[in-house]
Amino acid sequence: KETKGIWRPKGQNQGIPLVVWMAAMLFGIMFVMVVMAVWLSVTVSNLVSEEKTGHNHVSVNEPFSSSSSMNHAVSTNNENVPIYLRDSSSCPYMSLSDLTQEERYPKAGPSRHMVNPPQGGNVTLVCCQTSKGPWNVMVHETWAPLGAKRFLSMVEEQYFDTKVPLMRCLRGFLCQFGLNGAGGKKYQPNLPDDTNWLPEGPKHRQNELNVKRFQQGYLAYAGAGPNSRSNQLIIALKDSGLLAGGSPWEVPWGELVGAHSIDTLVRIYTGYGEKGPSQGFLNRHDSTAPELKHDFPLLDYVTSCRLVDNEVQA
Repeated sequence: KETKGIWRPKGQNQGIPLVVWMAAMLFGIMFVMVVMAVWLSVTVSNLVSEEKTGHNHVSVNEPFSSSSSMNHAVSTNNENVPIYLRDSSSCPYMSLSDLTQEERYPKAGPSRHMVNPPQGGNVTLVCCQTSKGPWNVMVHETWAPLGAKRFLSMVEEQYFDTKVPLMRCLRGFLCQFGLNGAGGKKYQPNLPDDTNWLPEGPKHRQNELNVKRFQQGYLAYAGAGPNSRSNQLIIALKDSGLLAGGSPWEVPWGELVGAHSIDTLVRIYTGYGEKGPSQGFLNRHDSTAPELKHDFPLLDYVTSCRLVDNEVQA
């Protein structure tokens, strides 16, 4: 005799209770819901990933001046991603409006510039790339007109794209660079000295506020006497009063701006010191020379510089 509500084969006393069927159905429904939830989560994750990597178009505006290498800031649809992290040719500062008031209009103060630098005139923001990160350089024509003009010519003609070695970097003092084989000979004719706006002599190595004469991030030429500036540049790794800036052939024509530039500066390798590649070698060979990579594997380089903004200040 068969029991109502339970199916079982003829001749057997076992069966599957209704409650078991209901539990199985409930488990099946829950399993389907879990699968759908996982699928939905993966789909949403993929969409977000595509939004971050595949749909943010970076565009560079047309040059704002007649200079073919001078560009405005790069724009992106994702404002949360810094452009210099997305574009290796960009810097955190791509417009003069990015600078602080003190960086754009430098004046003597308790922590920087022992005297007021020359004011006004043509100023140019440059974005340089190095093997350790980006540099933003603010070039002031009124600081040293001839020196500034030569550097800007080197930038416009993309000389630094040849991968210029930071050949002589002395810990806590300065880095010297500019030589890079035959390509640099165009810039080797000596420049007449510009007027030095920094006070000269041992009595002016620092002022009454202990601000030293040649500040960290100052850029000048590596001169060896009157009217000796050519294509060798120096940049101060730290504030210095004893050397640099105390003569007309070492007058600063610009400085690094932005904390990111100083972060890059302090990471430049200084282990070779005075034993880096010689001036004679770099006058004959450029950065592609195998001896350079073999003998100085940790050497750093300036790999490019571009003019990105300019204004004439009153």
